[in-house]
Amino acid sequence: MPRYTVHVRGEWLAVPCKDASETIRWLGKEALRRYIKNKPDNGGFTSVEDVKFYLRRCKGLGLLDLDDRIEDSLEDNEFVEVVVEGDVMSPDFIPSQPEGVHLYSRYKEPVEYILIEGESLSTQDLLSLGKGLFKIKLTPQAENKVQQSRLLIDSIVQEQKVVYGITTGFGKFARTVIPITKLKELQENLVRSHSAGVGKPLSPERTRMLLALRINVLAKGYSGISLETLHQVIEAFNASCLPYVPEKGTVGASGDLAPLSHLALGLIGEGKMWSPKSGWADAKYVLQAHGLQPISLKPKEGLALINGTQMITSLGCEAVERANAIAKQADIVAALTLEVLKGTTRAFDTDIHALRPHPGQVEVAFRFRSLLDSDHHPSEIAESHRFCDRVQDAYTLRCCPQVHGVVNDTITFVKNIITTEINSATDNPMVFSERGETISGGNFHGEYPAKALDYLAIGVHELAAISERRIERLCNPSLSELPAFLVTEGGLNSGFMIAHCTAAALGTCH
Repeated sequence: MPRYTVHVRGEWLAVPCKDASETIRWLGKEALRRYIKNKPDNGGFTSVEDVKFYLRRCKGLGLLDLDDRIEDSLEDNEFVEVVVEGDVMSPDFIPSQPEGVHLYSRYKEPVEYILIEGESLSTQDLLSLGKGLFKIKLTPQAENKVQQSRLLIDSIVQEQKVVYGITTGFGKFARTVIPITKLKELQENLVRSHSAGVGKPLSPERTRMLLALRINVLAKGYSGISLETLHQVIEAFNASCLPYVPEKGTVGASGDLAPLSHLALGLIGEGKMWSPKSGWADAKYVLQAHGLQPISLKPKEGLALINGTQMITSLGCEAVERANAIAKQADIVAALTLEVLKGTTRAFDTDIHALRPHPGQVEVAFRFRSLLDSDHHPSEIAESHRFCDRVQDAYTLRCCPQVHGVVNDTITFVKNIITTEINSATDNPMVFSERGETISGGNFHGEYPAKALDYLAIGVHELAAISERRIERLCNPSLSELPAFLVTEGGLNSGFMIAHCTAAALGTCH
């Protein structure tokens, strides 16, 4: 029997349909009837017949014709929304689709896989997983390590040993021993109580990155999660079932407990979840629509899902890859600026930079030589001022290899730290199956990625600052020998006057 999940005024209702030849209008009325039935005041309605409404798909927000037949308009298990005429949107309302909904209406499920073992994931791999270009599959070696780690946890529980986070409470309650009959409840309560973040949800891309990175860490085999549970997490990722993870709520010192708890909350079928098929809905319905079951947490598994630096690190991965792209673009833009300002390429001579051979500086100078006037690529502009009386260019042009260069070296430094963090075990306690023991430590602390990303921010700001000064040279006729603000009929037209002000505002370090 077909079944549809219908959203009415913040409530999600499962509506079975015995006859798919019924109309969309019938589906809307049946959902409203069920909604009214569950409300003590009938939801403020006198009767279903008095309600004026329309229906739309959650995926893509396409409006549905009330007179069309269900079988002609909807797929089985599809998510739809009843919109009551005259309703005012709540300020707490989560739109059915994130910003950029037009992108998700064309989402295509990937067919290729990235093999995960917790040792070799790159920043580029993580970005590709975030974009939904690949699914995830564990290597046999990773599966074996996860199984061995779980056997140790099971033996601890069977022998009723007192081990932090497995048979005890957490934090201040570390000395409180929990009865074996309540160990499952302990893990569920941990996830619920720590789901205390606030703010808008992360975008689907960032949530995918967060989930993929947590899978990679669990695949290392030091977390104590069962292989069955890890496979369930991977199935949710591969179906693009993404829990509601608020943007704010982590400080990093204890890892990213709040966001990772929200991630786990959706996986156990609680809270909200998004998929390209459903939009935002109750997690249990989204999982059900994709043929998935909520995870039933075993001892240690709640802690295994929420302990680590994956929020900081996944966002840091995006930041370092974007910074890398920006740095390359900055070299091209600066070279174009030097060309139009009739600068010289002499400052990029190989011998100059061989005497101060910082890798970034040497690389940037090479790029400038590749982009600008040479025997292979002669420039008419360069030829026009070859014999001018100018001795040297301004710092903002002449010192690009030195300034852009250190930013490139900064990005390389930060990328190395982020790559190490991506493939690190960050749990507490750590489960060492080969030693037959668990050890409490501090690998959950976020200082490494946090400090590295502060350094990255300083570097990217330097690119912005020197770029703004080059814009000043372009817009200032006394420096550029070009029309003021690069516009004809100055006065009648203002050209790039305020665009330069915006650049100055954006380049200011707060």
